[in-house]
Amino acid sequence: MSEINNTVLPNGITGPFVYIKNKRGAGFWVATGLATFFFLCTLFSFLLLIGSLMMGKSIIAGGAMDKKYVTEEIVEGSGENKIAVISVKGILTNETTGNLFIEKPSIVEIVKEQLEHAANDVQVKAVLLEIESPGGGITASDIMYHQIIKFKKNTQKKIVVYMEDIAASGGYYIASAADFIVAHPTTITGSIGVIMPLINISEFINRHGVVDNSIASGDMKEIGSPLKQMTEEETEILQNIINEMYMQFVEVVSIGRNLDVEEVKKIADGRIYTGKQALEAGLVDKIGYLEDAIGMAKKASGIDEATIVRYKRLYGFAELFGLLCTKLSQKNTITLDISRFPEQSQSITKPMYLWNGSSRGN
Repeated sequence: MSEINNTVLPNGITGPFVYIKNKRGAGFWVATGLATFFFLCTLFSFLLLIGSLMMGKSIIAGGAMDKKYVTEEIVEGSGENKIAVISVKGILTNETTGNLFIEKPSIVEIVKEQLEHAANDVQVKAVLLEIESPGGGITASDIMYHQIIKFKKNTQKKIVVYMEDIAASGGYYIASAADFIVAHPTTITGSIGVIMPLINISEFINRHGVVDNSIASGDMKEIGSPLKQMTEEETEILQNIINEMYMQFVEVVSIGRNLDVEEVKKIADGRIYTGKQALEAGLVDKIGYLEDAIGMAKKASGIDEATIVRYKRLYGFAELFGLLCTKLSQKNTITLDISRFPEQSQSITKPMYLWNGSSRGN
C-alpha cells in the first residue's frame, strides 16, 4: 500500500514523495511465532540433552540400537560394589503417555528397564526401591510385584524397600515383594484392599429430563453404568470380583511378610498405618531413614562399603524435544468435556489397589 506525502528534506528538497507501506498480516505473525516456538524447543532440548549427558553416565540397557536408556548418578560412597536406587513414585499404571513427538513409557516399563539393568550389572549387589505411591491399577501393581520377584529369583540379589511419605495399597503390594522394608517415621502405609469407584448420576439425569437409550446385548452388559441404578444381582457380581482381588492382595502380603492369611485379614480392612503401627503389625522391618535402608542393603549383601547410584531414565533428543514442547504449550486451564464422560467413566470404573485419600486432589 502506498501513501503520498509532502516532506521537506534537510537539504531543502521538497516532496511530494511516495512511501510504500509493507503491512504484514496475521498469517505472518502466526508463522513467525511458530517458528520461534520450535526454535526455542530445539535449543532448550539440545541444552537439556547436553546437561543429561554431563550429569550421568549414560548406558544403553538393551543394545546399541535400543532407545531405552538408564543413567547412573552417584549419590555417595565409594568402591567397586554398587547399590542401585530405583524410584517408584506416583500412581502405578502401565499406560503410556505421549504426543506428536514421543511415547513416554509407563512407570511399570521404566522400573522394568532399571531392574534389568541392575540384573546385568555384576557390580550391583543390591537394589534399594524408594517408594512414594498411593498405589494404582491392580494389573500395574501385580506386574511390578512379579518383576521384583523375578529379579530376586534370577539374580539372587537383595531388594530393600525404603518408604517415603506414602507407600499405601498398590505401593505396599509391590513393597511386600522385597527382602526387607524400612519405613520412615512419618510414612503412611497399609491400605490393604481393593476399591472400585462407582459414581451414579441416574437420579440427576432423570430429574433433568435426560433419557438413557443405551442398547445392550444382555442384562449385565451395563453393569456399573453411572446412568442406571445397580441391582442387587449386579452388586453381588462386582463384590465377588472385589473379594477375589482382595484375597490375591492378602496372599501376597502373607507370603512376603511370612504371616498367616487369617492374621493378615485382621489388619487388611483398608485402613492406613503409620510407620510405627506398621512395624507393630509386622508389615515393615524397621523404622529409619535412607541411610538406615542403605545400611540394611549392605548388610543383606554381605558388603562393608558400596557406591550408591541412583537410576534415572535418560531421554533421547526427540523425547526431550517432545517433552519440552508439551510443557511450553500447556495451558493452565481446566476443561470439562461432557462428550468424554463415557471415556472417563471407563477409566475409573475398575478395581484398583489405591488409597483414595491421597488422590482426591489429583
